[in-house]
Amino acid sequence: MIVCSCAVISDRDIDVAVSEIMSTGPGILPTPGVVFRHLNKKMNCCTCAPVTVAAIYAAMDRLAETTRVCPFVLAEARAKLVRIEERRQQRQQRINAEIARRARRPQRAIA
Repeated sequence: MIVCSCAVISDRDIDVAVSEIMSTGPGILPTPGVVFRHLNKKMNCCTCAPVTVAAIYAAMDRLAETTRVCPFVLAEARAKLVRIEERRQQRQQRINAEIARRARRPQRAIA
């Protein structure tokens, strides 16, 4: 399945990239940016990012099932990715709350 039509990346490409990235050691997280750089591609419009994340998680699950990569390394990487996503969601909630607060503030009349 094609994941990114701009850069022509398939889910198989992502599988191979994630396998290679995770085999290098626990220091590198397979984020979409890391995967694209590993494949020598660039994200153009970024609309594929959610699908890419899903494909990365699926690739990590397959690696855990086949035990081609240490399950502890995969679990640690997954936990880090989840923490990153939680921080992003918290930041977005703070931004939305600030926008709502500013929208409720009465507008001053310009005289």
